[in-house]
Amino acid sequence: MGGLSLNRLDLSRARGRDDFDRLIQERCTKLPEGHWLEAFGWNDANWLGEKPDHSWLRAAGDRPAIAWRCDQHVALVNHVVMRLLDLQTDPVGGKIARDAAGSPTGLLIEQAAWKILMPRIPAPTLAQRQQACAEACEHLLSLGVTAAGAMEYLDDIESVLAPARDMHALCVRVRATVLDRDRPLPFARANAIRSDDVLSIIGFKSFADGTLGSSTAAMIDPYSDDTGSGSLMEHALADQLTPWMREVIAAGYSPAVHAIGDRALDEVLRSAMATDAMRIVRFEHAQTVDPDSLAQFNGRFVSMQPFHKATDAPLAAARLGPHRQNRVFQFREFLRHGARLAFGSDWPIVTADPLAGMRAAITGIAIDGQIYGADQNLTAHEAITAYTSGAADALGDWKTAGRINQGCLADFVVLDRNPLTCDWASEAPRVMMTIVGGEVRYEARLRVKRA
Repeated sequence: MGGLSLNRLDLSRARGRDDFDRLIQERCTKLPEGHWLEAFGWNDANWLGEKPDHSWLRAAGDRPAIAWRCDQHVALVNHVVMRLLDLQTDPVGGKIARDAAGSPTGLLIEQAAWKILMPRIPAPTLAQRQQACAEACEHLLSLGVTAAGAMEYLDDIESVLAPARDMHALCVRVRATVLDRDRPLPFARANAIRSDDVLSIIGFKSFADGTLGSSTAAMIDPYSDDTGSGSLMEHALADQLTPWMREVIAAGYSPAVHAIGDRALDEVLRSAMATDAMRIVRFEHAQTVDPDSLAQFNGRFVSMQPFHKATDAPLAAARLGPHRQNRVFQFREFLRHGARLAFGSDWPIVTADPLAGMRAAITGIAIDGQIYGADQNLTAHEAITAYTSGAADALGDWKTAGRINQGCLADFVVLDRNPLTCDWASEAPRVMMTIVGGEVRYEARLRVKRA
């Protein structure tokens, strides 16, 4: 998904409807006749929260057009796509947004996007997926990433990642977590994928709720600026999270569960305490946490994405109100209570750059330039540990990765300055060289000043 996003229209720069029109029109002039326009990254927080409707995609004309919100939990479609879809009834766990007259607006939320829209989008060809994989690896290497914990569908692992590994074309190590969630779970297919230090399947994933930005994260108390308190989803909604988790662990895999709201996180914690004596469950995102439950995360993997704090902290201040800011992005509190922090990016939802994530974790500076939750800031050493050995440990106790030590993989990165002593508030370090298995895979071009 990250590789495919590199060639799709990025609407994160859009500051309103006029920007939508301009960016979409520019992209349409470059697309072949008959191709769908696929865009991502819009954020209603960039224009005071007005929800877009299908008319915001008018610049696409009669071309099918889709624009995913920055969290990828809401899709906006134009009138052409709307005619292709059955928009009569909300699916379980999803919502079809409607205007005052009851007509669909073009916004599809959560399972409405995944169950109704996704099956109608033309799938990328195998060649396009292979190219996306190669471009994703090149991009990650330029950011100093030597290994990635990737959330992937089994079909992509079987048809793209495994063949690339076998042809020595997968130049970033991948520990994959399977996104296929329908039961019975496809353990036999996963077991059939050969494992080595370049590619292996280590887990299965479920989604317990949505996102703060879409007001679909499941909260204990209602949102401060919206009606409702979000909703549980998938296995958690069906009260099947505990048996799902038990099945995954019994099959020898690590369960990873998306949980952003404090209610969703409590649900995942409850299931983990009932099934996970080895503490291998990964709590994905954990953006809000009930302070009373923090002690129960001792020794457990909390997989967080610090750059989400840079993008979501301003939004969380309004969504949750000042009385709940002690629940948001609690990096230091998790550490203080013995949790094992594993940092990542959630690319393509936000940038894959770990140095940008470290800057957010170390300084608390958000994309609006303000500092949020300074009491949760980490030291440079703590942030780097979470992105390296902490992440490697979460990916199946990978003791030879994420470290520079005798007997470890010869994977490392050269930066332009000492990350432990530099001023992160002014500027993050730059990647000068990335080495995987002792081989230089990326080298920055030096900018030479001319007289």
